[in-house]
Amino acid sequence: MAATGQRVYNVGILMYPGVDLLDFAGPHGVLSHVSYNNNPVSPAHVFDLRLIAAQEDITASDPVTVKRHISIHDAHEDLDSFDVLIVPGGPLPVMQSIIDGNGPEYRFIKSYINDSRNDTRVLMSVCSAAFILASTGVLAGKTATTHSFALDALKDICQEATRKFGGNPTKVMKARYIDAGLTKSGMRIITSGGISCGFDASLYLASLKTSESASNFAAMVLEYIQPV
Repeated sequence: MAATGQRVYNVGILMYPGVDLLDFAGPHGVLSHVSYNNNPVSPAHVFDLRLIAAQEDITASDPVTVKRHISIHDAHEDLDSFDVLIVPGGPLPVMQSIIDGNGPEYRFIKSYINDSRNDTRVLMSVCSAAFILASTGVLAGKTATTHSFALDALKDICQEATRKFGGNPTKVMKARYIDAGLTKSGMRIITSGGISCGFDASLYLASLKTSESASNFAAMVLEYIQPV
């Protein structure tokens, strides 16, 4: 438990059938080890992590089945309480079906983007989930990344979004993660490359919300060596 005066950030991880296991488990594992007191035995947690899903049980692409913490409906009712929304990736056909279907996951992401009641929010995608962000137009005029195998596909989606919504083109490049800066409403956007890149993006997020030393300590606990 965090001490009095130490803020605990509410993090939602958006789940859906076919989600990649490490795309959500990686950030969840990293952020759960970030603490204010750098004590792995009795940590003062920085992040409160909740799995958001339309279904009570979610089967990942691997397949592994996990239970949600909160429904999309209830999360939407409490939308402004989420300081961070992490959208993990999955197989490209799954990403496309979420975009084309305009289902509850897609609508939740758009609602989070459009909500301006919490001006310190962070929207982070892992791997191919950048496709979903791009399709909403939120990446217009920004720099973004995704899995290195999918960079060209992301460019196509960004170009289509520019034609649909207008705005400046999106620069797509290979990177472990990219902090694209703030939207007009003050929301920070972070996109990461594939799978293990989500670990790096999560450690970067931890450094933003706490300190670099807290982030580095979490990496030490995980025995994760960050790429130079």
